[in-house]
Amino acid sequence: MLASELLSLDFPVLKPEDSLDKAISIFHDHCICHVPVVSKNGLEGLLPLDLLLGIPSQGKLISDFKSDYIYAFVQPDQHGLNVFEIMAKQELTAIAVLDENQHYMGIITMNKLVTRLCDFYSFKKVGGIIVIKVGMRDYDLSEISRIVETNNAKVLVLYLDADEENATYNITLKLDTIDLSHILATFERYQYEVKYSYPSSLQKDQTQDRYDFLMKMFDI
Repeated sequence: MLASELLSLDFPVLKPEDSLDKAISIFHDHCICHVPVVSKNGLEGLLPLDLLLGIPSQGKLISDFKSDYIYAFVQPDQHGLNVFEIMAKQELTAIAVLDENQHYMGIITMNKLVTRLCDFYSFKKVGGIIVIKVGMRDYDLSEISRIVETNNAKVLVLYLDADEENATYNITLKLDTIDLSHILATFERYQYEVKYSYPSSLQKDQTQDRYDFLMKMFDI
């Protein structure tokens, strides 16, 4: 999933000589707060409309707000996860895509990006979540994978969150099973600190009960 596959090519853009009321109209029609300002096929920046909605004179030119522009873009060969990281860090609802010559190609909206991310098999598949805490020097991906796989499960997603101050990692694992009891016991036996898990034993039993009930309904 590359940025080039997420492009909205026909999304409206602003020109420096456009008025603020045109930007507000785009905001209401498309529900994004960051609209690209393009001049001669080059990106001048993203106009953050959420900062401008309270301005009484909407006849002012877009160029009057040049100091508020956010210059943020990605290239078409960047992966969707990298695009998501950039947008999340800058709290953007949309980001521009520029080609190798820095020419404007289109934008990627956060709504479209999140929708495509949710289409990933690993996100759609039901599974359990485990969060473990380890020291940075103790992090061993092969051991973590082995613990999961020796309990007849697979890692679907692994996310690493670094706590530099305490020199630790919080590792979030999504697995292909909701039966976590043996996996959790193995992690604890290897002296991993388990900070969170879902579902719990009770929640797993409730899920199984609902499944069994549904199967009985099909038998009737």
